[in-house]
Amino acid sequence: MIENRKEEHIRIAETENVTTDHNYWDDVEIIHQAVPEVDFDSIDTSVKFLDHKIAHPMIISSMTGGTDLAKKINYNLSTVAEKFSIPMGVGSMRAAVEKKELADTFSVILQSKVPVRIANIGAPQLVKQGKPAFTDRDIEYVMGLIEADYLIVHFNFLQEMVQPEGDRNAVGILRRLKEIAGSYPVIAKETGNGISHEAALALKDAGVRAIDVGGLGGTSFAAIEYYRAQKSGDLEKMNSGKSFWNWGIPSPASIKYSHVGIPVIGSGGLRNGLDLAKAIIMGADAGGFARMLLKSADSSAQDIEATVLQIIRDLKIAMFLTGSSSIAKLKKARHFIREPLRSWVDAYGR
Repeated sequence: MIENRKEEHIRIAETENVTTDHNYWDDVEIIHQAVPEVDFDSIDTSVKFLDHKIAHPMIISSMTGGTDLAKKINYNLSTVAEKFSIPMGVGSMRAAVEKKELADTFSVILQSKVPVRIANIGAPQLVKQGKPAFTDRDIEYVMGLIEADYLIVHFNFLQEMVQPEGDRNAVGILRRLKEIAGSYPVIAKETGNGISHEAALALKDAGVRAIDVGGLGGTSFAAIEYYRAQKSGDLEKMNSGKSFWNWGIPSPASIKYSHVGIPVIGSGGLRNGLDLAKAIIMGADAGGFARMLLKSADSSAQDIEATVLQIIRDLKIAMFLTGSSSIAKLKKARHFIREPLRSWVDAYGR
């Protein structure tokens, strides 16, 4: 069942319109500097990501695992992560916990020298649902499976609400998260609906090391579940998927909301290096890419390489045209915000 659902998610994301109606990165406008006083070839895109120095401020976001197709995708992504010296996360590892024979669809990334490997479990699995909650042994297993540097705990409760097999209990998650964060370096991540200021404060208090905002503007998992429900003829879930297609906090606003004194990863709808530059300007320490890389990940590593090269080149062009020789200087680049994003940003802290 898990394998079929995972492959369905991949195919729907590749072939259907599953994006939100508005991409809020378009509402961030960067002021052009006609006299940049920067040597393009000397621009430094390296940053410190938690305990690691990485070559570029981008992360291959958690996407998949648990199927033969996912194994191929993860292998291709890992070779690119090695080549460009950037972190990589894998998809939810619940499948590997429940079916050990699926372990190699995740551990395949160990065939490459990925500089920062990020394991991944779902927040709903931290507490009892229809099945028992993940144990300390389960978490140790997923960390060891890919020799992970960090553990993502992803919050995907909208998706759970609109999928037929979704988990419905969220009571006790923060308490359990605090226990886990006492033993492992945890990154909290949303999956398309953003992190509020209140949630960011609660996550920091629970001891997470960083927040990946996973905001509104890119892939909508409500949309993905809409198509799954359509295929199965589940009218109730179809209606819910349609109703909540555009639910959430826009990614750029969520970056602002998540400024609580720990690193922030800007993700959700990033399409290119210019969007990555905007995420940095809005306050992210790095940007996470998913669907843009998934499009070519099941064909060849070379196709992904070309996409990543273009992202890095466009990031450097944006840095050059803002007179930014480093990521630290890019953070200070002048910009303004248009509606509808402006109202979201103005609501920061309220």
